[in-house]
Amino acid sequence: MNDKNYILYRKAYTFIFLFTLTFLIYSNTFNASWHFDDYPNILDNSNLHIKNLQLKTIYKTFFGRSGTVSDSLYRPVSCLTFALNWYFGEDSVTGYHIINITVHILTAFFLYLAILKLFKSPNLKNKFKGNEHFIALLTAVLWVVNPFQTQAVNYIVQRMTSLAAMFYVFGIYFYINTRVTYSLKRRILFIIGCILSFILAIGSKENAAMLPLALLLLEIIFFQDIGIKRTRRLFFGIAAVAGVLVFTMGLLLFMKGDPLFFLKGYAYRPYSFAERLMTESRIVIYYLSQIFYPTPYRLSIQHDVLISTGLLKPLTTLPAILVVILLVGTGLFLVKKRPIIAFAILFFFLNHVIESTIIPLEIMYEHRNYLPTIFLFFPVSTALVKVANYYREKKHFIYLLEISLISFLIICLCGMTYLRNMVWATEKTLWEDALVKAPNNAKPLQNMAAYYESIGQMNKALELYELSLSSYQERPKHSKSLSFNNMGNIYLSKGEYEKAIRYYYKALNIYNSQQRARFNMVLALIKMGKWEASLKHIDLILPTYYNHYRCLNLKGYVLLKQKKPKEAMQYFNSALQIAPDDRNVNINAGIALGLMGNYQQGERYLKKADQVSSNDMIVLLCIVENRLKAG
Repeated sequence: MNDKNYILYRKAYTFIFLFTLTFLIYSNTFNASWHFDDYPNILDNSNLHIKNLQLKTIYKTFFGRSGTVSDSLYRPVSCLTFALNWYFGEDSVTGYHIINITVHILTAFFLYLAILKLFKSPNLKNKFKGNEHFIALLTAVLWVVNPFQTQAVNYIVQRMTSLAAMFYVFGIYFYINTRVTYSLKRRILFIIGCILSFILAIGSKENAAMLPLALLLLEIIFFQDIGIKRTRRLFFGIAAVAGVLVFTMGLLLFMKGDPLFFLKGYAYRPYSFAERLMTESRIVIYYLSQIFYPTPYRLSIQHDVLISTGLLKPLTTLPAILVVILLVGTGLFLVKKRPIIAFAILFFFLNHVIESTIIPLEIMYEHRNYLPTIFLFFPVSTALVKVANYYREKKHFIYLLEISLISFLIICLCGMTYLRNMVWATEKTLWEDALVKAPNNAKPLQNMAAYYESIGQMNKALELYELSLSSYQERPKHSKSLSFNNMGNIYLSKGEYEKAIRYYYKALNIYNSQQRARFNMVLALIKMGKWEASLKHIDLILPTYYNHYRCLNLKGYVLLKQKKPKEAMQYFNSALQIAPDDRNVNINAGIALGLMGNYQQGERYLKKADQVSSNDMIVLLCIVENRLKAG
């Protein structure tokens, strides 16, 4: 077998190994339930519930959030994959998990390929001769089996994060190929691949905007001699230009063209701009401790986080800031002497710039580390291989002991990942785990309350919602308003409409933009037959949420009750443009047309509702009534 075939076979065996290992450790997740943000982004998002694969239908998936139609793109690559999952399996979770795991495998495999190619760069060439394959494979394995990645893999909606990382790594792989390939034709193809990867990564999630700076970092560390003064000046200028370009991209992607847009978000947070920066220093250090000591009891979808209100409040704030500065400084200092260590450190912090600095996002989520940690095990693997080589001939026993310890470490990581996956099995298991690890956080309480609500234990749900009102909340107005809204929903389901309305008013008094509470108030008013009052509240929703099809349908329904079918039909038509397959909208449109005397056209809508909800007694009775009226 010649060298070329041997390399191809080795890559094929590596892929099979990574595929088998990853599928085995995630084999207990195929039926893990939907969680948290999965509902608004996928299950309740009519834009993704496609019935065919026509170009017009696929194009629609690129735009808008749940229930709305927008002129702006919203993570089109990720949304398209969710829509395709829906087309082939609707709300069956298995298909979604298979795709998430496949993305995880491909990211690990291309990480392996990228590191293999990186060993051909000028600053690494011939330094690890004969060990490149094992270092690259060990890096990929330590990353792919680490329990710290389970949130990005098991949390279905976080495919946005994992897809962005996968295309990001593709981009790095293609870029390295352009630098180590001498064929002009192949270089052009790799450049095109790199550009396409960047576009797809940005289309998956906006944090991939850091790829140009990551490539610049890679170029400086592995392909340039920064000992030359002219080279340093040149790349300092390039870095400045790249920084401006990335900032401009961030301005468009995150700040809606307003450089101070991110500051406005702090109005909804219980911390200031400075407090978030100080707190994130502690959190980033904690992230590093989690990746290197990822026992399941340290991992959670929510954490109790004490906000840093000063450099010594809490006492760990200043030390954490100093450690971050020291680590970044170490990375810069080691660029020439220890390029692998330098790249791993700087890549980690570079890819935390968007989600762990000034933008007022939620304070802490583990899936944010999926991309930043990709190269963290590169220097670890290199060190382990160096030690193994040192003792291979001199002290064979120590060499065998180290190989055994590496194998044992991988087995332990696999076992911990398998155990951590069990927490994601159901809503109950996930939020029970979070309640133990973050007992003072409102989100676990709210979500456990929602679980008890779903199984009919309303009193237990009310108790937990009440507790959540006095717990830590990252968005206090929104969070308290949500708890009051959900308590109102419980009373609405009990038929206690006056009490439900009182809770909806509490929600609106705290957070007047809580459209959900106002929408639910309309439902309560409709139940009470208060048509004029319900119209008043719908008209307050529509100017800011005008194209939400449920609001449009509700306004049409109230007008229908007021014997105004012609006016009602205008709203039903608008709702049908957004959600043409919605059962309720089609029923209401059919009834409205029947009242207008358009029985044949009305029956078409009722039949459409019957197709969507086959043998639904209400739909069948509406068809019967329409035919009786038509004679």
